[in-house]
Amino acid sequence: MIKVIVIDDEPLALQQIAEMVSRTPYFELVAACDSAFEAMQTMEQQHIDAIFTDINMPDLSGMKYIEYLREQPIVVFTTAYSQYAVDGYKVGAVDYLLKPFGQPEFQRAAAKVKEQYELRQAAHLQAATTPTTPASSDNNILFVKDGYNYIRILLADIVYIESQSEYLKLYLKDGTSHMALMSLKNMILLLPPESFLRIHRSYIVNMTHIKSVSRGRVFLDRNQELPIGDLYKEQVFQFIEKRIIGK
Repeated sequence: MIKVIVIDDEPLALQQIAEMVSRTPYFELVAACDSAFEAMQTMEQQHIDAIFTDINMPDLSGMKYIEYLREQPIVVFTTAYSQYAVDGYKVGAVDYLLKPFGQPEFQRAAAKVKEQYELRQAAHLQAATTPTTPASSDNNILFVKDGYNYIRILLADIVYIESQSEYLKLYLKDGTSHMALMSLKNMILLLPPESFLRIHRSYIVNMTHIKSVSRGRVFLDRNQELPIGDLYKEQVFQFIEKRIIGK
């Protein structure tokens, strides 16, 4: 069963979506919350797989709440404002329900949640059964599975790594890229901490390819730039501080 919470500050809307969740056979409704703060308390007490949340709420919006979560559940936004759709997808939501919506629209979103949940379960199973040995100076390569082939990648050639749902995309210095079924959380364990740093919930960067850091962004080779997430700013600047010369 997929453990779900719903968040909405409007009582009727909250009741409606809670009933839709309860009628979905593969969902387990854990809590119906009237604010993001109530949802926080629920998530501190138990694991949640998916969230259906309104965006425009007082005190703390659904969008900001999702951005602040370290480990993100599967997210579907529900709102009366269509202009939020693009922003919703930017923070990794799998779908967007525009109010008022009915059971057919909800079920389409629920199917996407189920698909994403199954992908995550498969990735977790693969991670649990795949040995993860931290990289060392004598172990500076990775292999990426491509069909029946295993492609060797030098760690020094990786510029940055991007999370794309349950997959990672590795960008190399020659301009090519490769996909791998793994989470950033598990990937960082394979990389030497003296070179690789997580700078955002969606990015790991090879610090040897950074040209500069400015205004909350890192600038890389080939004129690429990436944002630094609020949760990662301190460790990024600690990394830099240890290496500053001519202070």
